[in-house]
Amino acid sequence: MPAQGGKVRNLLAGSGNGKSAVATQRTGDESPAGKGGPAGKGGPAQLAEVARGGTLNLVGAGVAAATTVGLTVFVTRVFTKPVAGAFFTAISAFLIVEAVASLGAMVGLVYFIARLRSLGEERRIPAILRAAVIPVIVASILLTVLMLLVAEPLAHLLLSGHLGKQGAVSPAAVAQTLRALALTLPFAALLDTYLGVSRGYRDMRPTVVIDKIGRSAAQLIGIAIAVAAGSAALLAPLWALPYVPAAAIAWLWARRIQRRPSKGPRGMPDVPPELAALLALSTTVPSVKGAPRVGRRMQQRRLANANPRGFWRFTTPRGIASLASITLQRIDIVLVAIIMGPAAAAVYTAATRFLVAGQLGNMAITMAAQPRFTELFAIGDRRNANVLYQVTTAWLVLLTWPLYMLAIVYGPEVLTVFGHSYRAGAPVMLILALTMLLATACGQVDMVLITTGRSSWSLINGLLAVGVNVGLDLVLIPRYGITGAAIGWAVAIILTNLMPMAQLASSIHLQPFGRGTLLAALLSTVAFCAVPFGIRAVLGGGLAGLAAGVAAGCVVFAVGLWRFGGPLRLSAMPGVSSIQSRLSRALGR
Repeated sequence: MPAQGGKVRNLLAGSGNGKSAVATQRTGDESPAGKGGPAGKGGPAQLAEVARGGTLNLVGAGVAAATTVGLTVFVTRVFTKPVAGAFFTAISAFLIVEAVASLGAMVGLVYFIARLRSLGEERRIPAILRAAVIPVIVASILLTVLMLLVAEPLAHLLLSGHLGKQGAVSPAAVAQTLRALALTLPFAALLDTYLGVSRGYRDMRPTVVIDKIGRSAAQLIGIAIAVAAGSAALLAPLWALPYVPAAAIAWLWARRIQRRPSKGPRGMPDVPPELAALLALSTTVPSVKGAPRVGRRMQQRRLANANPRGFWRFTTPRGIASLASITLQRIDIVLVAIIMGPAAAAVYTAATRFLVAGQLGNMAITMAAQPRFTELFAIGDRRNANVLYQVTTAWLVLLTWPLYMLAIVYGPEVLTVFGHSYRAGAPVMLILALTMLLATACGQVDMVLITTGRSSWSLINGLLAVGVNVGLDLVLIPRYGITGAAIGWAVAIILTNLMPMAQLASSIHLQPFGRGTLLAALLSTVAFCAVPFGIRAVLGGGLAGLAAGVAAGCVVFAVGLWRFGGPLRLSAMPGVSSIQSRLSRALGR
């Protein structure tokens, strides 16, 4: 293992060990070399913890992505495009409303619970929990009533005059779908809220087991039942129904976690990057020999906002940021349905589903790297933060570019899985695949920006991107259809990456383009663009050509990873070292 790889592995070593890098830097009390166990910085226990957490989230994200694609295939293969589009539009609108109903409480709960635990003030958590849950219940019930009242006019708006042309879906049917979704809105909002409680207690299992795996699988089963029955009327109720038991189980699991005996102040929790940054800067470090004790006055200052008013002052802007994020992901589908009709929305939805699978790599890298970014910025170590930024960007390129390259080469063939008429979405897939190549080459730029403490910049960037996306959609969709929607979303994605990248470069001189990033981009391009293009030119674009191109690309990619594993720092990546060693033995390295 090259020395640089070992350095990066130490940078990624977990911080849930009771003694973080922040604590080490502030006290100067290093663990003796050679000692393992929980206290050893960068030791096997910490790396194993990071790998386990990343693997758990990767499995959950993989199941969620697979069920999302499977659900889309079921609906598009069995029902007409207008029916499928009306269903996809309704659930997109529901998810935006659900983000409003949740009030961002999950974000605040993760932060406040983790912070209070790190300060040894768990007795304050019940009051914070009540302050979060009651407004969510009230808001979700009010929005449920509102959705029930406006279901009919909203259905007419979503169909927007396209009913007579396509005739396969009626306003009454869409209104019934919206009402079925509205009845589960409080449960969906409470599910997010109670999963935030569990994450505040450093337990990711409820999020993965209940939401990513359980709810997603149950929704797929429900859609399969509706498909088997051939009933479009059952699609929305059976898709929404899993929110009810999921919310109940999340509540019971959160109560069980709360009743566990406290083990004292904890280290850096597994939380979103913004919250991890705030925790690093605003909480005490674990007790370490020789470390100065925090006075009572300082303790009181850190607890000054641990009340309902402080909770919502913290949560509101972050709730707005979460709403902007989900709006950016879903508003295109709604606007396409309103302007072009539900049939066009069905094609657009199918053509954008590959983006879901692309988020797997992003999630895996985030879970491993975000606590270390937080600690490095907290102690002012920008040099190592830049190293980590460039290395994780290279990994992100390796994990996502193959998918986007194959979407560029085989877009029409991939869309055929939804039905031959869905090949009309090939331009959308091409535009967004090219856009995501640029976006992933910027790395986890927004997460890094937030982790530096510039969350307000990220909020402004997100709101600006939503405004640009909606504005361009309103101008381009009437003229260019779903291609116009893809252009609008592509511009918004580019803005959400280039703006924070420029802000990082100008403010703290960080940039994602290192040797590893360029090498990863070149390897991915050769393996999954040049090679498949060449094979397609010889064998054509059928199933045989696709299979041969993917197989040859995988071989070239594997050889490249084996040959350039050192510069790419692969052995520092959680879970990869064993794979790399087996590959080396197989190839006789």
